[in-house]
Amino acid sequence: MRSTSAVTANPNGSRTALMGSKNLRLHPDGRWRWHWDPRFLDGRRSVSADRREAELVAAARRLTMPTLLVRGAASELVHEAHAREFLDLVPHARFVDVSGARHMVAGDRNDQFAAAVLGFIGALDR
Repeated sequence: MRSTSAVTANPNGSRTALMGSKNLRLHPDGRWRWHWDPRFLDGRRSVSADRREAELVAAARRLTMPTLLVRGAASELVHEAHAREFLDLVPHARFVDVSGARHMVAGDRNDQFAAAVLGFIGALDR
């Protein structure tokens, strides 16, 4: 399992907040590690990437329920173009791009993440 420092998780965030998060675990050797094993990303895939992409596109097009996409504006994984592609597939989706957040939006900018979710849920009642 790869280890990480809280500083690399979000260079603009609070080290103390990250250390207390549910995303990191303190191991007996004194090092903090993510609670999931990132090696799974390197694992074997039983389905080709093209087939998996086609399945995901088809699934997105079938979405009919209210949908919220929250992206960290500085995400190193989900770029703005990816979000736009998703919104083309799910035109009724609401999109919030959280400034000052990378991929782990809730950990980086919990205030903005919570506001986006609560605003989205509040709008459903109307």
